[in-house]
Amino acid sequence: MNDLISYGLDVTLFIQQFRTPLLDIFFKTATLLGEEGFYLLALPLIFWCLDFRLGIRLTCLVLISHYFNITIKDWVQEPRPFYFLPEVKLVHADGYSFPSNHAQTGLVFWLALAHLTQKRYLWFSGVFLVLLIGFSRIYLGVHFIGDVLAGWLLGALLLFAFAKLEPFILSRLATFSFPLRFFLAITVPLLLLAVHPGKESISVAAAFSGLWLGLLVQQRCLPASCTLPESNYRQLFLRILIGTLVLLALWLGLTSAFPKEGADYYFFFRYIRYFLATLWITLGAPWLFYRIVSR
Repeated sequence: MNDLISYGLDVTLFIQQFRTPLLDIFFKTATLLGEEGFYLLALPLIFWCLDFRLGIRLTCLVLISHYFNITIKDWVQEPRPFYFLPEVKLVHADGYSFPSNHAQTGLVFWLALAHLTQKRYLWFSGVFLVLLIGFSRIYLGVHFIGDVLAGWLLGALLLFAFAKLEPFILSRLATFSFPLRFFLAITVPLLLLAVHPGKESISVAAAFSGLWLGLLVQQRCLPASCTLPESNYRQLFLRILIGTLVLLALWLGLTSAFPKEGADYYFFFRYIRYFLATLWITLGAPWLFYRIVSR
């Protein structure tokens, strides 16, 4: 056991000496803000109820962050703290430890939301939630302190790169023809998968394809009004209710119906599940909302 791991375990043990049942519940709840399920529910609501373009930008950032994180994890292959001290484990966690995906993507999501909306209160609440999510991973014994700090650093670097590169990338994409953008929406995610194959990379590639193809078809075939936020509370409630129910039906229903991990064609069907879920968010739901309003 090297000195960094030993130090990380000492930090975790120091924090856990203050454990109480109430704190356990609090931090187990707080860590859910960095789970896949949270983004699965939060991002569509931004698409459908707040700002479609904001949803696109945040989803791209979350997917890019996740892809970089899992790639680095598989490269470093650092075991989690409970590999060395099983008693520190308070929640289930898969995969490697360094860097913390919860800390990295949590920072990317919350601070990008503050940056893109320019809301001062989101900066304060965002910084608080970033710190809370990161600390929860140490308290729960699933990450070393170094994993969390590295996740925050990588997240900050991604945000900086996004702020600098987004205008250039968007200006270049605007010059591309529709067939070329359609081609890129299919091939770029597959290239990411080729560079780093694996279960999580399949999820990222499929979500990127569904996101970009849905956006392209929606812009080509639907009126711009279908992505505008709804001011009518009844329509807003219907968007949330119908959109979320169909999304969960796709997500949970296909999870149950499709082959489980280890079975033949599992990776193919995993790709289909993530692709359809994201396509519903960017194309299926906006089309349905438009049809409901235009009746």
